[in-house]
Amino acid sequence: MPTLLLTKRNIDSKKHVPPVEQGQVDYFDEELKGLMLRVGKTSKVFYVQVNVKDPVTGKFKTVKEKIGAYGEYTPEQARAKAPEIISRIREGRAAKEAAPTLQQMYDRYLADKRLSAGTEFQYKSYVPRLFESWLTLPLDLLEKALAPEIVIDKFQMIRESSGPSAANNSFKCLQAIIGYAEILYPHFVTRNPIKVLSRAEMWSKIGVKDDCLELKQFKVFADALLTCTPVHRDCYTFALYHGIRPAEAYSLKWEEVDFEKEIVTFKHLTERSKRSYTVPLSKQSKKILDKRKEAADEGQEYVFPAVGGRNTHGHIMLRSDDLKRRTGLNLTVHGLRRSFITTGERLRLRREDINRLTGHADHSVTGRHYAKVTPEDLKPVLQAIANEIERLMVKGVGGKVIELATAKAV
Repeated sequence: MPTLLLTKRNIDSKKHVPPVEQGQVDYFDEELKGLMLRVGKTSKVFYVQVNVKDPVTGKFKTVKEKIGAYGEYTPEQARAKAPEIISRIREGRAAKEAAPTLQQMYDRYLADKRLSAGTEFQYKSYVPRLFESWLTLPLDLLEKALAPEIVIDKFQMIRESSGPSAANNSFKCLQAIIGYAEILYPHFVTRNPIKVLSRAEMWSKIGVKDDCLELKQFKVFADALLTCTPVHRDCYTFALYHGIRPAEAYSLKWEEVDFEKEIVTFKHLTERSKRSYTVPLSKQSKKILDKRKEAADEGQEYVFPAVGGRNTHGHIMLRSDDLKRRTGLNLTVHGLRRSFITTGERLRLRREDINRLTGHADHSVTGRHYAKVTPEDLKPVLQAIANEIERLMVKGVGGKVIELATAKAV
């Protein structure tokens, strides 16, 4: 086994350390016994090698442990670190376990927990986007890095930019992930830094939301959508024309659209429910789907595909903070659903039909066991609401629906 005084000059010298074409060569330091440099075809790595006595067999065995690559460590740094490792190996103490990062804990949480599709989607929507810089932190540094003032400032920032619900939901997700880390790695995480929000009484009280487009705001909403990308504009409008939940709109797949029968199936996924419901297409929503189909790439799964390279869902997202910023209205994406329902109520249409169009479960005896209303039965109801919405968006209050091409009888 070759020996060499491990200095930068000697290691860089092809005379002392010639290139290795195959396998690897170990060079033992002439100054510190146990320190060595392992040279491969493309690598140079510092190790320690110690012969220790096995207390069971009484025989000696060779133990090697990596210090680090040459370049990451200078010979002087490797020589300074080696005695500590040699001493630990001789005493039979194990190497210190590296703490997983918060990103690794997030990945493990999603893998270990049996979350519903809707809940898992919420985690994936919030955590990578809002806590990107925190995910690189190792667990043993969380308590120090996420000091109370940092957590509170971040919470307030999200609350101001995305709303109180987003702030609550995103930090609840993060608190659950770190709580799981407390269980698996108590030697790294002794306190959940997110719990400071409870002690400081920072959680926002979310009341019953009632945001809804007023009559004069429909045109403001439609004009503001001109600043969106075409796919976002179509998705917002499609959501309004059907009164569907945000996730039912942006996660819609082509396989759930039947152009021949002019129907669409929406999937409502929650922790407690995995319902789906089928409704007719209005002339307005069919026109949107025709346009999206014409623009779709071959094999495209989603009706409203992702724009840009950072989205990992495959489809776009509809965000209330973005909608408020563009429209200047105090309106959430879910408020479009209320606007659809309210429009139907103003037209004096049957509430049972509006509920069927929007996927509200009918728990009455009649609804569960007797009523057999088909999508075709609901088509006139949907068309009446869509016509009124289009009139308000295009012409504003007082406009005539008959002037609009999509509202005319076929």
